[in-house]
Amino acid sequence: MDRSKIKGQKVTILGSQRSALGAARLLSHFGAQILISESSADKFSADKRKLLTDIQATFEFGYHSPDVLESDFIVVSPGIPENADIMLKIREKGIPVYSEIEVTSWFIDAPIIAVTGSNGKTTTVNLIHHLLQVAGYDSFLGGNVGVAASEVLLNSLTKEPKKPIFVLEVSSFQLDNIHSFKPQVAVILNLSPDHLDRYPTLDAYYESKLSILKNLDADCSAIINRDDPELLSRVVIGGNFRFFAVDSLEGADAMIAERILGLMREGVWSPILPAEALPLPGKHNLSNALAAVAAVMDFIPETETLAMGLITFSPVPHRIEYVGKVNGILCYNDSKATNIASTKVAIQSFNQPLWLILGGKDKGGDFTSLIPQLEESLREVLLIGAASEIIESQISPALSYKKLDTLEKAIDYSLEHGEPGDVLLLSPACASFDQFENFEARGNLFRTLIQSREGWSM
Repeated sequence: MDRSKIKGQKVTILGSQRSALGAARLLSHFGAQILISESSADKFSADKRKLLTDIQATFEFGYHSPDVLESDFIVVSPGIPENADIMLKIREKGIPVYSEIEVTSWFIDAPIIAVTGSNGKTTTVNLIHHLLQVAGYDSFLGGNVGVAASEVLLNSLTKEPKKPIFVLEVSSFQLDNIHSFKPQVAVILNLSPDHLDRYPTLDAYYESKLSILKNLDADCSAIINRDDPELLSRVVIGGNFRFFAVDSLEGADAMIAERILGLMREGVWSPILPAEALPLPGKHNLSNALAAVAAVMDFIPETETLAMGLITFSPVPHRIEYVGKVNGILCYNDSKATNIASTKVAIQSFNQPLWLILGGKDKGGDFTSLIPQLEESLREVLLIGAASEIIESQISPALSYKKLDTLEKAIDYSLEHGEPGDVLLLSPACASFDQFENFEARGNLFRTLIQSREGWSM
């Protein structure tokens, strides 16, 4: 949409969480008339009332009024599925529906680097953000990474950046309602089953991810994982495509050769740094680092700057985050692992005997696929949350397990029965919404509980 036409438009925003409130503030800033419509009365708060009153927005909690259907367009929050009653009514009336990422992009006049994929997004966007900052860019990080893209844009409007770039993590839910969203650099890290509780088929989920490419033109770049056969089988290669790979050297632009991370620039090999110098554990993080390097290679020509950025990067919280040891048991917070593929990556990062905390809100994954990963190293699977019975039915009797309901009980059990040198890993393979507001809250509680135990040290 032409942003010059926003003033005076009647806009309903469905939902009232981070991205919804950010979109409300952004569109209000540009003159739209805002209605926040939230089906859950429990999500109302005094803070939200103040924010919405300050921007002169109308709001309703606990229901969707007929006013929703009088809107010029709708901004839908990522958590609202297409089969929700209000969405069916909106579609029937033919009102345009956009995601918050789409709407925010209308007002961005700087390059956008957007990253999607089933796993590794948060680490990769943080790494891209850090590389750009080291190179002297004014990098603005947002999206599905904790701060809504709209809030990040509003914050940028209060500054006078000389070299602005927006780095956005985008989920499939955010991509479902894009229309003109066109990042200058679009990165797809990988494809693996996820969100099967939301999408009717696996193909539908994959198509949502691939939609990040649909508006790219000759001035844009697509960054693709050459090691992912599922992704390669679904991408129509053309135009300005670049590839990163840990295993597949042929045809890769960012790769590892003889344990050196580097780039191929116009057929010339440019080494960056030894793989062992990367301050991130695991093969999956080598892939994330290569994706980040490929994404910024047009913005940062100096390999020395890339090396400095990679070496000085700090690991992301909640992604195989070491939180200390208790009486010799090493404890890792991988709360960001909300699907089975992410948990597999975490398991593969350890050779030590493993206590694995699984569970939360099930997303329709196949937990039997974890059995081969765990048969040799597992002490016990500790089941928590609403998905406990589903997981139990899939891993029993192949794996030893204990149903413990809560995170605190799982921690206490493992620390009581574990031995020095064991690893306690929270990598739930499930969403957090059965017991927590989000995965960050789950991970923060895990860290707090571990670091409050007698015998804890770093």
